[in-house]
Amino acid sequence: MADAFVSALVSTILNNLDSLFREEVRLAGSLKTDLESLQRTFTTIQAVLHDAEQKQWKSEAIKIWLRNLEQAAYDLEDVLDDFKSEALGRGSKVSTFFSLHNPLLFRSSMAHRVKTAREKVDAIAEERIKFHLEAGVAEAGIEGNNDRETSSLVDESEVFGRADEKGELVSMILRNASHHEHDDLSVYAICGMGGLGKTTIAQLIYNDQNVARAFDLRVWVCVSDDFDVKRLTKTILERIEEKSCDIQDLDPLQRRLVEKLVGKQFLIVLDDVWNESRDKWDRLKQVLQSGGRGSAVIVTTRLEKVALMMATVPFRRLQYLTDDDSWSLFKQRAFGMGTNEGNADLETIGRQIVQRCGGVPLAIKAIGSILSSKSQASEWLHVRDSEIWNLEDEASRILAVLRLSYEHLPSYMRQCFSFCSIFPKDYVMIKDELIGLWMANGFIPSRGQLNLHDLGCEIFSELSRRSFFQEINEDVHGTVTCKMHDLIHDVATSIKGYECCVIEPDERLKIPKTARHLFVHSSSSSTNIIDLSKLPPLRSLILDSNSSLHCNISNTSNFISNQKHLKVFDCGHRTSSTAFKSLKHLRYLRLCNSYVIALSESTSSLHNLQTLNLQECCFLEMLPKGLKNLKNLRYLDLRGCSRLTSMPVGLGELTCLRKLSKFAVGKDKGGGIDELKELDLEGELSITGLCNVKNSTEAKNANLIKKQNLRSLELSWDSRESSDGNDEEILNALQPHPSLKKLRISGYQGVRFPKWMMDLLLPNLVEIELKDCGRCDQLPPLGKLHFLKDLTIQGMGSLKCMGNGFYGDMESSFPSLEVLQIKGARCLEEWTTMNGGEHFPLLRSLTISGCPKLVVLPVVQSLNFLCVGGVNVTLLNYLMMNASNLTSLELFRHGDEPMDLPDGLLRNHKHLESLRIYGTSLKHSSDLLDNLASLKTLIVEECSELESMPRGLQNLRCLEFLILSECKSLVSVAVNGLSSLRSLSIVGCGNLRSLPESVQHLSSLRFLWVENCERISSLPNEIQHLTSLSKLVIADCANMMALPQGVRSLTALQTLTIDGCPHLQRRCKKHTGENWPIIAHIPDVQIYSTSSSKPKVQFCIQP
Repeated sequence: MADAFVSALVSTILNNLDSLFREEVRLAGSLKTDLESLQRTFTTIQAVLHDAEQKQWKSEAIKIWLRNLEQAAYDLEDVLDDFKSEALGRGSKVSTFFSLHNPLLFRSSMAHRVKTAREKVDAIAEERIKFHLEAGVAEAGIEGNNDRETSSLVDESEVFGRADEKGELVSMILRNASHHEHDDLSVYAICGMGGLGKTTIAQLIYNDQNVARAFDLRVWVCVSDDFDVKRLTKTILERIEEKSCDIQDLDPLQRRLVEKLVGKQFLIVLDDVWNESRDKWDRLKQVLQSGGRGSAVIVTTRLEKVALMMATVPFRRLQYLTDDDSWSLFKQRAFGMGTNEGNADLETIGRQIVQRCGGVPLAIKAIGSILSSKSQASEWLHVRDSEIWNLEDEASRILAVLRLSYEHLPSYMRQCFSFCSIFPKDYVMIKDELIGLWMANGFIPSRGQLNLHDLGCEIFSELSRRSFFQEINEDVHGTVTCKMHDLIHDVATSIKGYECCVIEPDERLKIPKTARHLFVHSSSSSTNIIDLSKLPPLRSLILDSNSSLHCNISNTSNFISNQKHLKVFDCGHRTSSTAFKSLKHLRYLRLCNSYVIALSESTSSLHNLQTLNLQECCFLEMLPKGLKNLKNLRYLDLRGCSRLTSMPVGLGELTCLRKLSKFAVGKDKGGGIDELKELDLEGELSITGLCNVKNSTEAKNANLIKKQNLRSLELSWDSRESSDGNDEEILNALQPHPSLKKLRISGYQGVRFPKWMMDLLLPNLVEIELKDCGRCDQLPPLGKLHFLKDLTIQGMGSLKCMGNGFYGDMESSFPSLEVLQIKGARCLEEWTTMNGGEHFPLLRSLTISGCPKLVVLPVVQSLNFLCVGGVNVTLLNYLMMNASNLTSLELFRHGDEPMDLPDGLLRNHKHLESLRIYGTSLKHSSDLLDNLASLKTLIVEECSELESMPRGLQNLRCLEFLILSECKSLVSVAVNGLSSLRSLSIVGCGNLRSLPESVQHLSSLRFLWVENCERISSLPNEIQHLTSLSKLVIADCANMMALPQGVRSLTALQTLTIDGCPHLQRRCKKHTGENWPIIAHIPDVQIYSTSSSKPKVQFCIQP
């Protein structure tokens, strides 16, 4: 529907026209007359717009009239945009360009376009008379500002009527996690109509402290309409690894994920599932079954069929809220912290409104948010008596309620909200990027002295407060993300779906002619190539950077001609700079992951540009020299541009710049660090090349202490053999503002840290990393930092002691620290603890690596994860003796020398559940596995001298996952007694000739992988007894001649993968291969001729 966009467009045009006359522009005769006429006409139209917007619900003619007006407004906006852009390009003021001193361009082109626009608008204005539209009908606005802040976590105090459902599900999940009541993967389904609170309950469970403690891994995945097994596998893997994954094929993705899940008790939430295909679910479920016993999956869905298919226990169907709970929720939203409370009239009307919401939380919150800013009974009665309540269909009525909430927004805010329909459902929106898109399209109006970004933040906060955005989270860098509930997305699409479109390449480009904002979305199965030069004229073009989408531009001139008014272009690495250099109206340009080496100098001619995103352009070495000409630039994202070593001169002149993720101080070229002086930056900033800063005066001119909106700061000196001797004075001059939350210092060659670190003038720090500060021999008193959660000390080769100064001479220290890593402190000898008091009360994860002289450290009772390598045997024994509550342990070599594990090392660790051994010698540790009664996961990697596993292996009754990788001397594996083993992986064990016959006793085995074991020529026929086996992988076993007849008996086997095994490939060929009858019953058979081109599962990752 053409409503908010028209109102906002008209307001923008009137503002632009007003600015022209305000600047006393000297306009040539007819041009001035036409512009004045347009101003009067639009002012007249504006007076009746709100009435037209209300009446279009019942009048198709008014709806068409608004659509025509919108088109005319867009055309005039294009004309005015061309005026401004040409003036900016000439470096002259608007008044000069419009004047009689530029007659040729004025008379031949612009005057004609303005006249055409004026005639079109006059005709539309005349037509309004027949609709009898009333002038002066007030538009909704925001009266006052009683925002209630949105938390990034689910607050149980804001949820009503769901305690029983949450409590029952938590009890079931925890009981199964501790007692393993179900042998199979436990799947809990929450079912109900949209808006009832399925996601909210899942969030409450996910964030419950008892639940968090019960699981090794927790992953949240929004599934939505596209239940793509490959995408979901990749998403889960990336959430676990906390980094992107480049693997494209399903099989290696699944292998990598299984490696991560092996032996881990996990909780995975699959939110908003619509898939009814059991085959797709089974393919994903197979991988998830590799997790430890007690693992759980929570599914939320609107479809009972989905719940029945996926759930392994009776699913939970959500009911409507009771009247009392509905009223409590409404009262919290509508009356807030006492506003309007006690008004008997409002309470009576409010209860009547709540009755009409039917116990649906989303509708109640939306209506309550509307009324929170209204204090007159007449306003509440207007909502109560709205015609939307008369809709018979319940789903339609809820959408109408949400639409009513939308209509109570001011026009510019409605415009910002409805633009969000350009994104697919469940899309994670980044707040600053969203505001950048709003600004680029002119959706944010100017208001007094408030800059557009700040007003954008107000709009975002208001939309969040009114429940248009949800799942709002903020990371340590200050990056805020959010999503829209799918019903809210439906509202946005119903309003602006004809202009804001999401397309799949496989849909054959069904783009409506009315489209102005386009998001080209691609699933992992999409294969089409989109020719961008054939798209219709657009304002926004966003190519999904998270997919395998292929795009090209077959005709650059056609593209530029069609898209000459394009304001937003998010093209990633899919096109060259020639495609956008002539797009003079661009406000937003995103070129992430591009292979560009030097950004074209023509980019400096994009004078309207507000956002330039070059994230992960890892080959970029140079920015345009004329970058300083982009006076409107607000965001410059250079994260991941590792080859960028200097910045152009004049960057400090960009006074609108608010986000600058990287500043590289060049050597004898480019702008100096003092370019930062006047920039009011926020978020994160990385300053590299500090070895090129000449003195402290230059450093102090960066004015970091005044940048109160920075949240994360990295100060980096490049690698060098010697110091110029001024590192200390330079770092001292780079003191940040106290509001900083994350600090990283690397390559610093001073002997002491600066006074501002020693005096703890950054009290709000949450994360600190000190890396390669090789000459520093003491640490700041970090124990005093009350909010510090994560501390990394790496490459501090001169550090000898961590004593009282490290703790801050306090009886209790490090009250919030959870993760501590100390690596490469080769001279560290002493890590003492103060007598009495409490230190490291919350520390759960400790890594000690490359500290050969350290012999003693504090006892930490709370520790449950320990990673150790490159330490002496005395320290190793001390750690094992005192870390009695460990559940996960990793022991690895540091450098080329294997670590010799002493006998009796783990005798006191009966609670250990996960053990990883990498590159160590087990010659003197034959009893290593003897007392590990609780062990569930065992990974042995690159133990080159190991010929057979320690005898205690056969007694690991709880062992579920066993990985043996790159143990070149291994000749035998005794697996007798491993009755709980669910997954066995043997990779790169070149001397192993066969699997043991005792494999037949592995009654619980579900997954068996044999890879790169060149001496194995066959599998034992005893494999027929593996009645639970569901997946078998054989890869790079060139001498594997045939499959045993026993495979025919594996009725539970669902997937067989043969990869890089030429004899098996021939013998297992479909229908014609000799072994085909043996495997014909297996539903999913995958055979690859070679695995050399396919990504491998990386079992062996050195810490």
